[in-house]
Amino acid sequence: KAQHRVAKLHEHISNCRQDFFYKLAHRLCDRAGMVFIEDLNFIAWAKGLFWKQMLDASFGEFFRILEWVCWKRDVLFLKVDASHTSQICPECGAHTGKKELSQRVHKCPECNHQGDRDVTATQIIAQRGLAAVGHTVKMLGEGLSVSSPTTQESHAL
Repeated sequence: KAQHRVAKLHEHISNCRQDFFYKLAHRLCDRAGMVFIEDLNFIAWAKGLFWKQMLDASFGEFFRILEWVCWKRDVLFLKVDASHTSQICPECGAHTGKKELSQRVHKCPECNHQGDRDVTATQIIAQRGLAAVGHTVKMLGEGLSVSSPTTQESHAL
């Protein structure tokens, strides 16, 4: 009897999590015409030190739901290379080197740009995503641009 109650409780938690994921995915699609995420290896993360917490957070499930909702709502969804996103300056493109996880502020020695590490990594992901779909991406600082050739297959804004 107790096992049945625990199983029903876990099912309820799973349903609540999935409902939240769908609502969040729809909200993201409402606000954005394109969604770019890092192409992460969640299986390798789940084998690490905090494997129970990683599996409980269900990142992979959320990204699967987000991809499906983007497809249903005709919003561009693209996974971009996850390498060095917190080590590149979004202003000038300089490689600033490896940082400890405790170091939360990004400081560029080249252009003196300073910002939250997660925000700058997000800016790099956005720049990579835009470059991948054929848009010219201007770095925020010196007018440096990253671009890729536009083809017939690239999505228009």
